[in-house]
Amino acid sequence: MNQQPFRSGFVSLIGLPNAGKSTLLNQLSGLHLAITSPKPQTTRHIIQAIIDQPDSQIIFLDTPGYHQPKSRLDRYMAGRITTAVMDSDIVLMITDAAAASEARRNELPKQEQQLLASVRQMDKPVILALNKVDKMPKENLLPVIERYNKAYPFMSIIPLSARSGDGMNIILEEITRRLPEGPRYFPADSITDQTERSLAGELIREQILLLTHEEIPHGVAVSIELFEEEGSPERERVFIHAVIYCDRESHKKIIIGRQGSMLKRIGTAARINIESMLECPCYLELFVKVREDWRNKSDILKNLGFETRK
Repeated sequence: MNQQPFRSGFVSLIGLPNAGKSTLLNQLSGLHLAITSPKPQTTRHIIQAIIDQPDSQIIFLDTPGYHQPKSRLDRYMAGRITTAVMDSDIVLMITDAAAASEARRNELPKQEQQLLASVRQMDKPVILALNKVDKMPKENLLPVIERYNKAYPFMSIIPLSARSGDGMNIILEEITRRLPEGPRYFPADSITDQTERSLAGELIREQILLLTHEEIPHGVAVSIELFEEEGSPERERVFIHAVIYCDRESHKKIIIGRQGSMLKRIGTAARINIESMLECPCYLELFVKVREDWRNKSDILKNLGFETRK
């Protein structure tokens, strides 16, 4: 009996802001690896999710939403998209099918056209995931599929709902059969390349975005200054000291809230998620600092883990 060859490779998730890339990554991995919010540019770093199966290993690379750069940080994020695509065997483009069905246009949004043009130059095979189909009438799906079919030679087009999980098995099957034969790049029990320290910072930033709604734009960052474990050999608790950076004094006041009420809400919600991730109690201290125009300052960006280019 012939044994099936082992397949492996890297798959970059690309798309416009709020298309659902991070939600899809979390659904595929079964874990809260990438933070999500209704605000654009929530994802800033490349986040890897490793899906290990008996006959394959898929490494998904979640990328920032594609947008026109306006700051040094934006240019960094755009560069990360290019790097992820270049390093990939397959590109999985995610688009908001519900929004596309309401657009009443015969062509793709300009930024999607630009994104696909850059992928075409890198000669990468692309699978299209039509996300959020649960939010649109079924009869509107076929015209959307036809529009994308005419616009680009996708290997396949798969309707799905990242939020509900519908279509996840189809995505995995489609990717697996198209992957090249290759080695297991990571040990079988690997889940992600993210450290607990970095995930804790992102879980804090997620709550800021969710709880402040439209009052605070994406100009906020979180630096974990202390991540200290207590207990041996079993970890009993973790102490975390985090600094929240924002652009303006007015934003600081909003994040802190009246008599510290908002900061307390952010800390409580983040701590619950961090404890779930760490599987132990967490003592969380939050401080807020103003660093005007920090997204254009290389020293601050490097301190926050962003490698900026001249």
